[in-house]
Amino acid sequence: MKRLELEEIRSRKGPLIIATGFSVGWSLFFFNVYSAMFLTLSAVVWIYYYLSKLILKNLTIDRSVDRERLFPGETLTLVHNIQRVPFISLSLTVIPVIRAEREYAAPRESSISLSSTEDSRVESKVVFRRRGEKDLSRLIVACRDPLGLFSHSATYYTPQSVLVLPKVMDLETFPLRLRELLPGRESDFRLMEDPIDFKGIKEYERESLNRIHWNASAKLGKLMSKEFGYTAVSKTVLYLDLNLSREVFARDVWERIRIDYEEIAVQLALGLIRLSYRSGGSIRLVSVGEEVLRLSDRGRDWIDFAEALSNTKGIDHGSQLCEIIEDDLEQFDPSTTVVLISLYLGEEILPQLLRARSHASRVVVLIIPFSPREPWMKRNVSYQMLPKTIDELKKRAAFLEEEQIIVRVVGDDQSIQEVLLDL
Repeated sequence: MKRLELEEIRSRKGPLIIATGFSVGWSLFFFNVYSAMFLTLSAVVWIYYYLSKLILKNLTIDRSVDRERLFPGETLTLVHNIQRVPFISLSLTVIPVIRAEREYAAPRESSISLSSTEDSRVESKVVFRRRGEKDLSRLIVACRDPLGLFSHSATYYTPQSVLVLPKVMDLETFPLRLRELLPGRESDFRLMEDPIDFKGIKEYERESLNRIHWNASAKLGKLMSKEFGYTAVSKTVLYLDLNLSREVFARDVWERIRIDYEEIAVQLALGLIRLSYRSGGSIRLVSVGEEVLRLSDRGRDWIDFAEALSNTKGIDHGSQLCEIIEDDLEQFDPSTTVVLISLYLGEEILPQLLRARSHASRVVVLIIPFSPREPWMKRNVSYQMLPKTIDELKKRAAFLEEEQIIVRVVGDDQSIQEVLLDL
């Protein structure tokens, strides 16, 4: 629980000044019972004005949140405890202020009656849709008199924030090359089977006779073979490119595409990292954005990667992926799988990809120029207007395929999961 301090207080008293001037003028020229009543009312409102302002200046407010880390779509609960004030009751409006980049998040304002007998508790709930750090530091407390002659707006502050982690894309498989064979480790690259890891049965396809499961074949009326798990550990270098390529000409168009791509690319990268952890592999992340972020899995969990990717963002003019790969070429070896996630595939990066292929075991390039379809949604006819450079991008992808570099361009009506299944 954190104590909030008064940052500033603003008051509006124009109508009260006008009403007071009117009552004073009336009393000077036509003093009677009614003018005296208006003059007395003005004096009472002025007393209420200064008293309420004094209370707001000395108000004691504590804040607590139910969590400091959460994923998009989860509910964050903020609780503000306002201590009671002596001798008077005030009607207040409490408004939590949340600052979030590229996202509007505003909890509902709450109206309370602050009494002299008990503390007030204000609970607010908010749901975030995008990753990143969300600033919860400020709280606005507004007070207005019943006649509408004046109002106060006090802002209270204490440094506090929550971190919204990226969504994790659910991936079932991804082809990762092996580094070394270890018992009890699983990999998508089928080199050595684990005879004690029986996964199930499948239809017989020209395999040795000792693979046939005779009991299952007799029951099903067709030949069925045994299926085992595989043992290995993968070694992967994952490049996440969030910047806009300098080869792009229609930059205004591509910048709008890049904003949507950024969220999808981070989700995909985090999904691959989690998949690598689950399979017992080794992975290293290089994120090329506003800053170049390098993370290895040594001493880290995949949640540590999620926290690092929460505030990662790309820019229009920044470091280029081809330059980063050029610096890392000497670190690749025949046991390395290089995975690149990017928005655009230009000509400038082609030599680096070919050299990376000569050093590494496998190079996989995933280009996401479209907003992919969610895997549970049906296919629809797309009417999306796309830059003409998409055709050139696909031609470069076909050229790299001829050089044994795996390139997949995610179509505008494809899900990323179905593209990965085709690898």
